[in-house]
Amino acid sequence: MQKDIKILMSYKLLCCILLSFTSAVFSQSTGKIAGVITDAETGGPLPGANVQVTQTLLGAVTDVNGRFVIRQVPPGAHFLRVSYIGYHSEQARIRVQRDSTSQIQIALRPSPIPFDQVIATGARQQEDLQRAANSVGVIASSEIRRRDRLRIDESMQSIAGVNLVGENVNVRGGSGYTLLGLGASRVLLLIDDVPVLTSDLGRANWDILPVTEVERIEVLKGAASVLYGAGGISGVVNVLTRRPTLTPSFSFRQSAGVYDDPSVDAWRWTNRTLYYYRTDASFSNTFRRLGLRLAVSRHESTGDRENGEFRRWYFTGKAVHNFPDNSILSLFMTYSRDARGFFLQWTDQDNALRTMFRDRINVDGVAASLIYNKLFSPKFSTKVRLSYNTQIIGLPFNLTKDFKPALGLSGEVQGNWLPHPDHSLLFGVDYKRDDVESRYYGTHNGQAISPYFQELWKISQIWQLHAGLRYDTYVVVGDSVETQLSPKLGASYNFLPGSILHFSFGRGFRVPSIAERFSQTPPGTNVRIVSNPDLQPERSTLFDAGLRQRLGENLSAEITAFWNKYDYLIELTQLRGQLGGQFRNYPPARIRGLEAEIKARGWKNRLGLEAALTWMDSENLSDDAASGLRKGQALPYRPRFTVFISPSLSFGPATLEADYRYMSRYETVTFFPFDERVPQKVLNLRLLYRLGQLSMQLAVKNAINYNYTPVERVLGEVRNFAFSISGEF
Repeated sequence: MQKDIKILMSYKLLCCILLSFTSAVFSQSTGKIAGVITDAETGGPLPGANVQVTQTLLGAVTDVNGRFVIRQVPPGAHFLRVSYIGYHSEQARIRVQRDSTSQIQIALRPSPIPFDQVIATGARQQEDLQRAANSVGVIASSEIRRRDRLRIDESMQSIAGVNLVGENVNVRGGSGYTLLGLGASRVLLLIDDVPVLTSDLGRANWDILPVTEVERIEVLKGAASVLYGAGGISGVVNVLTRRPTLTPSFSFRQSAGVYDDPSVDAWRWTNRTLYYYRTDASFSNTFRRLGLRLAVSRHESTGDRENGEFRRWYFTGKAVHNFPDNSILSLFMTYSRDARGFFLQWTDQDNALRTMFRDRINVDGVAASLIYNKLFSPKFSTKVRLSYNTQIIGLPFNLTKDFKPALGLSGEVQGNWLPHPDHSLLFGVDYKRDDVESRYYGTHNGQAISPYFQELWKISQIWQLHAGLRYDTYVVVGDSVETQLSPKLGASYNFLPGSILHFSFGRGFRVPSIAERFSQTPPGTNVRIVSNPDLQPERSTLFDAGLRQRLGENLSAEITAFWNKYDYLIELTQLRGQLGGQFRNYPPARIRGLEAEIKARGWKNRLGLEAALTWMDSENLSDDAASGLRKGQALPYRPRFTVFISPSLSFGPATLEADYRYMSRYETVTFFPFDERVPQKVLNLRLLYRLGQLSMQLAVKNAINYNYTPVERVLGEVRNFAFSISGEF
């Protein structure tokens, strides 16, 4: 530990020297660039467009009126690069004078396919999605609204390689399923680059933030531990929230729906009309240098099954203060309250919507972050982050009352340096502290410190190289110390116009959660959990290679092959004759597969098609008597095929869309292996109509009322009909 402290002190001293140096070198009179970004066809403003001064760290995002201001620009000639989802990127040359403001207006042409996107997750800094070495899926806020998604995890099902297993997000087969919700996530959830996994269970609360406050979701598939630490062993989901506007803005969404009768008459369990509704509202404005955004949401449902009702509240706030020296202080906080029944499993197959369990659970979550960004020069910037995360995740059988809210505190210091136009260096150190207490695993304290480094090297106009290194140290005070050095190497090769090869290789790492190691329930309880203090950390080796192809303005495709090896996977192994189990390390496993995505537009942009296909082969590499797995057997809850197809047809303000999702039956499950299993086949239909600032939608979910079980003895959602209306003023 003393060695780690010395490393941290040396790092801080290096940062201070660099900051002093850059402040002295770049203290000179500068100018500003101000302008407006518009639609080339309509002349209307484009809010949320990204404006970047090339070969610098200077940039801005347009407000609701399409306006932006970039400060501290050195005198001389510069190029501005402007990008916006659904539009072609543009570059413009502008000359900046000392102590003056240069004005510019740039019009972007609409693009049928969103080729030119800027992402922040793949390299932990802004880069073009087309040139990224990693496989990254992006879900824009417009897509979330169009599909009327109510939760973050639901929003990602259109991305190749991503599927849901119960409430677990599974990226390329990295995660299985935990019956009682005690198992940790292998996908790291970030909100504005800030980790928000719970400190005791290591779980992701996918319902902590209302989707109406999401600007976009970036899903990083593959090697991510070198960037974001021990939680991203198979992938990272970064939820980027909406920014305050410069002028007053009000937005709302109102949704309501009713459930149909089940397709089997014997399953009908009540004569009541079963329904749900959701109300979302937000207000945003800037007062001089302080921007504020406040949002509130209410979601209530009777559920489509016995004991499936819930009531949820969300409160979200974001404040951004711009100081005169061009530094920015951002404060974000979200609170969610979920009071609901818990449908663990059906009574029997003849009563698939009834349950013998009557548990009610509460889920409370608070996540907050304070981020200070300081631009010392066009070539050097720093970020300091503090975050607070306390959540109590609902568990069945009244287990929740014996847990205290776990407290997670974390901090980060990061530097970004452009020593050369072709080199971008990112370096920093993360610190995390977990304080947890429960009747079932006692009181524990964990601490982690992780220095990291990454370089993005533009070797030429066609070659780009990514390289990075991270050293993770996690200490459970008084118990154990776990470490791993995680390297990463990736590259992209633009060998032909519109054709880009990419590959990435790296190591993954996840420390067992405190709940996984120490949870212990007394004999005779409804849920029997046996502790396993000797659990080893999960480790992975991840590799992928793919091709991104653009054909004209109306067609894009990407195909990626991946090969992942996992050592010491932690899974809940069922105890014989009891509901519960013990978390144990699995033998080595290999997961390999292919992903393909295609987006196409035609017939004067009236016809659209989005499709994603994933083939995956998971294999246990040796026999394991404890779990019952045999060599060559598929890992539990890893589907071999996943297909998503979404056609659309537009006429003026009206659009008709469909989503069809197919997932092959699980070859292996953990808890009830002799139950019948069928593929998942879900068809959703939507009719959208836009009237000025208002958008209206009529939707049918699970239109064919297909019966399937996403996990054992839990029926999929019954067909339901919904209407929603939204607007922004």
